[in-house]
Amino acid sequence: MKVSVLGSGSAGNCCYIASEKTAILVDAGFGIRSLQRRFKEAGLPLRQPDAILITHGHHDHVSGIPSLTKRWDVPIFINKGSRREASGLEAIPENRLVDFRSGFSIGDLDISAFAISHDANQPVGFRISCKNITGVVATDLGEITDDLKKHLEGCDWLVIESNHDEEMVKVGPYPWEVKRRVLSSKGHLSNRALARFFARDFDGRAHHIFLAHLSQNNNLPDLARSVASQALQDRLPLFRTLAAEVHLTHQSKASIVITL
Repeated sequence: MKVSVLGSGSAGNCCYIASEKTAILVDAGFGIRSLQRRFKEAGLPLRQPDAILITHGHHDHVSGIPSLTKRWDVPIFINKGSRREASGLEAIPENRLVDFRSGFSIGDLDISAFAISHDANQPVGFRISCKNITGVVATDLGEITDDLKKHLEGCDWLVIESNHDEEMVKVGPYPWEVKRRVLSSKGHLSNRALARFFARDFDGRAHHIFLAHLSQNNNLPDLARSVASQALQDRLPLFRTLAAEVHLTHQSKASIVITL
């Protein structure tokens, strides 16, 4: 399995996950030209994916759908809540928009959708498996709930949010209403909240962890990685075989491509 975060942040989000037979995108926050550039820079094959999965209907996760569907004859897996919330889908043929329940398959990928805590209409994360390799895409989280913790168990890779430093939000330039939204249980996950999960509840299995949706105004890449890495290191005595690599994601370019 290959995994790369082609872009992550408030201006656009998209992840690439592929087995030897099947390739999917999770979210579509970039148009076809931007996406093709990111594929090329990452050294990924410039071919049509087998499906696009949408986590929720906010603009930075769906804005590329009209552009992509003009070039690609690809199904868009989007639940009813996200479809009601998303804009720009009016011209998409009805048969291209596929509703989904909790579990489904695309090619040789088995996929489970699960609810997450965010101020969107029916937001979800995805757990994706192929043979004995499993990973989760869970971004735009206000909090890590007990239910989410269960879905994060037994994973080989994780794409998970590390959006902001709480003190940077508090002293930053955002209006108070925006600050309150970001810091709420329906907003975005802080470096500290993710570190708390790593230190207390992480099962130690994932060898690759992508830190996603880093705020350009309220976070620093080195800070996010340092906080996560320290929490994982503090957990290390419990998992002598733990060797998780922490990867940064970027708004303007693709992340590293991992192969499992």
